[in-house]
Amino acid sequence: MISDYDKTYNRVSKLEKSKWTSLEKLNGWKHYEVINVDKKNDQIELFAICEKEKRVVVKRGDLKNKKIWKRGWNHKNDNIRDTLLDKLIDGTISRGQAITEVRQIVRRKAEAEYLKKVNKKKQS
Repeated sequence: MISDYDKTYNRVSKLEKSKWTSLEKLNGWKHYEVINVDKKNDQIELFAICEKEKRVVVKRGDLKNKKIWKRGWNHKNDNIRDTLLDKLIDGTISRGQAITEVRQIVRRKAEAEYLKKVNKKKQS
């Protein structure tokens, strides 16, 4: 199991059979799984999940780079949350700014739900 610390900091530990998402398509695919770790040459071999014969060999340092790879199989919806989390971890925004932004997101969602309820009552 991958710890939250590993996910947050993209630590390259326990690589065998771990899942990764490339932020740019490689060989036409984004989702990969590790099949071979070459500790001697510091390289990792991954295969595309949808086409197992498509393989990529990357350096360990590239896999740690959060601008190239993310741990796990991320979906497009996760990008909003990851962006805010990445800003907080990188120190781009303060904890207070992150809290304020999250509260605004929650408030907007609550307002949208309230408006849906009001519109349903008007239509009934």
